[in-house]
Amino acid sequence: MSAETLARLVAAVLALLLVSRSSNRSTSFVTGVLAGFAVFGARIAVLPGPGWAALLAACLVALVALGAARTWSPIAGDGLTAGALAAGGAACAAAFAGRQLPGWQAPALAAIALAALSAFSAEATRASAEAGWREGAAWTGAVLAPALLAAAFAGLFAGVPRRLEPLVVAAVLAAGILVWIPALLAERARVSRELTEEVTLGLLPEEDALALRLPWTRGFEKRFGRPDERREYVRSALLLAVARHQQRHRSGEAERLRQLEVLTFRTRLRRTQEARAARFHVRESGEFGEEQTPEGPGTP
Repeated sequence: MSAETLARLVAAVLALLLVSRSSNRSTSFVTGVLAGFAVFGARIAVLPGPGWAALLAACLVALVALGAARTWSPIAGDGLTAGALAAGGAACAAAFAGRQLPGWQAPALAAIALAALSAFSAEATRASAEAGWREGAAWTGAVLAPALLAAAFAGLFAGVPRRLEPLVVAAVLAAGILVWIPALLAERARVSRELTEEVTLGLLPEEDALALRLPWTRGFEKRFGRPDERREYVRSALLLAVARHQQRHRSGEAERLRQLEVLTFRTRLRRTQEARAARFHVRESGEFGEEQTPEGPGTP
């Protein structure tokens, strides 16, 4: 066994340990680098063809999925951050391995690694928020999509003239972004539907439900309080929508467990709303008191 083979095995084990024992976001980039090195090695002599590229993408995804699949966040923002970091790390490892490839082959290899892990991350995020057959279908897509994407773009890159190679690399990078559209649309529809029912039940203010539908509104809504309070409030609301959605498609013990989660996130939201209302009440009372303070002759 060569020294490089041993190093790649150690990198694979470390990648599995990191992704399974730590939060997705905190070690995602390092995990991506380790997984990329384990798959591509220190130097790759030729750009893989479609079949080999599909196998490499499948191995890359497997190193991440085996450790993180059960704990992957169902929130699109968290999944996007973790996926982007892991994909970026794997792309760096791929670019290093292909540093001696001619022309645009090294950027193409890095782009394929990035798109493959991005596709897995997007489908894993969507799968983590689903239940029943939808969950199974999404996880199947998370496993198959990266390999198919890698094979398609490897074949496309090999078949175009050299002057068009930068366009293929750009197309691969664009695909790594566009694969997130289904997950983002699914989250928007889920939040809109489930939180509207919370409004109907009188458990959530309507203006909060409207602000929570879109990332750029919920991320900057001043009524949600300080940045740390806003993050906690938004996270609880999004997880409440996930729990309600999953409860609809489960039965028996699984349904009862989701009901407990629904109650937990409702409690968190109610406490945040009460604290926010109390703070605003104190602020308004203080302003009112200052306005009514009489100015006597000795008042400066």
